[in-house]
Amino acid sequence: MLLTKCSIAGISIISSVIIIGLYIFSMNSSLLTLTNPLVVYAMTNAASHSEHMSEMNHDPSNTTTSEEDKKRFCGDDIPNSNLYVSEYTLPIQCSQPVGIAVDKDNNIWIASGKLGSLLVFNTKTLEFDKIIKIPNWPEQKRIIGSMIWEMKFDKNGNLWFTDELSNSIWKYFTKDGKFENYRLLEEGGYPQSISFDSDGNVWFTQFFGKRLGFIDPSKVITNTTEGISELDMSKQIDFQTMGPISNGFGFTNTNTNTTNTNETLWFSTAIFPMGGQIIKYDIPSESLTIHDVTYTHSVPFSIAEDENGMLWANSHIANLFFSLDPNTGAVKQYATSNPSASGNLTTLPYYNEYRDGKVWFNEHYGNAIASYDPENKTLVEYYVPSQNPLWVNSSNPLRFTFDNNGSVWFTEWTENKLGVITKDRLDQIPITLGVSKNKLVLDSKNNKSDSIDIYIHENILNASKIINSTTGNEAANSINKSLNITMDVTSSIAKNGKLTNLTSSFSQDNITSGKKPADETGPSPQLNTTLTIAPTKDVIPGNYTLTVSAKPNKDITVSKIVDIEIK
Repeated sequence: MLLTKCSIAGISIISSVIIIGLYIFSMNSSLLTLTNPLVVYAMTNAASHSEHMSEMNHDPSNTTTSEEDKKRFCGDDIPNSNLYVSEYTLPIQCSQPVGIAVDKDNNIWIASGKLGSLLVFNTKTLEFDKIIKIPNWPEQKRIIGSMIWEMKFDKNGNLWFTDELSNSIWKYFTKDGKFENYRLLEEGGYPQSISFDSDGNVWFTQFFGKRLGFIDPSKVITNTTEGISELDMSKQIDFQTMGPISNGFGFTNTNTNTTNTNETLWFSTAIFPMGGQIIKYDIPSESLTIHDVTYTHSVPFSIAEDENGMLWANSHIANLFFSLDPNTGAVKQYATSNPSASGNLTTLPYYNEYRDGKVWFNEHYGNAIASYDPENKTLVEYYVPSQNPLWVNSSNPLRFTFDNNGSVWFTEWTENKLGVITKDRLDQIPITLGVSKNKLVLDSKNNKSDSIDIYIHENILNASKIINSTTGNEAANSINKSLNITMDVTSSIAKNGKLTNLTSSFSQDNITSGKKPADETGPSPQLNTTLTIAPTKDVIPGNYTLTVSAKPNKDITVSKIVDIEIK
């Protein structure tokens, strides 16, 4: 099979506090032991909502959950909303959803790794209308269910998904209502992420397995390892864990013209406490290209390629995301906005996707869905209204996807909720930022500072695209009213986004806009503030970026990225 020949064409490295263990912060390590592979195969039909609810209400894994654990992992069953995000509670308690996918009919599919079910949400009726029980799902002995990180539909409309505890990958035949289960070659691999190639083959990465996996659907036999082969990456690279896998730009598994398909796979590897690689696997030539980015002190997790061949990755132990030019090896890092308002020290950017000229990613502890437009250097962060104080005010929005209309859907792992930012709402941004220049230059030897003017333009929002039955009264009443804008600044000079060994000051850090006339259709008068950055003697010279942020309300932050050179 493939995976037999490897040529190394370059090297890069990054570190990662792997988030497979995101629950390490609040769980005893003894709970994290992986079980032996599960032997299962069955035909199943979709259970009715009432039948499955009755079954779930008597499931022993629910009845043994303590009240404290329910607060931590089951949510409050209260769907919240703001100007951008609407939430829907899951029909099964303590589902712990992670992976998410959309089918051709625009239904949203998620999974309960705790109770062993697939849940289908109808985006037209805005209700869960199907619950499908995964056969022979074992009783969960630990508080956390199996982590189902990835769910994807193949070109035939069948659903593939990963399963941590059984150390396997499932396939659900949607037309036949049949499940098959394919076991990884070695125990403890922990399948994390899957991608398809133009021939319909499945490629996957493993958190702990250190192997790039391959599944030939024409050769698999359920409950066995038949049809699976793996490339041992540890023979090529020194690392401890792998990140998710993605296809090259423009790939679609429904493309029938394979000659024009980008048959490239991207994924990352990591070494603790710091170090890792961004890796390209070229399927036709069966070759590896390894980009070492250790020197950046970043943690690459989730790789997305844009139309220009630029790679985008997240640093999941920090407040940073970054770009890599694979032709030159040049890396540029960017900070998210300051998460201090939520009580967090880091935002932890997680999975990403490149779509419509923007890099989209979720902020695990920043509790936000974010987009970055590289052309106009604008970062927009949409905040999730549910916040769990036991998780530092995060709902753990671990995975997201786009539906067929361009709306963003995401899971809230510890809140038992499904969230959405509809396409109409995504574009209703209350302010636009402009800057007087694109780069600041500081001279640390001569204590020379630099300043930049920030221009804030208010935008008229289309209330009909924001207000619906899920919009809270407070949010609805705030549309097109005067804004109280809070200014802030972060930088890539430090992993946590702080301005280490720099000082900053705004001429106005709190700006109140004028109230707009009801019949006003044009832009509001421009608001201004000036940001001054000064070096200290201990600052490290180099090229960095600043993220200048304006927060007009608690639901959104808009930021402008500018360069900063320190001499």
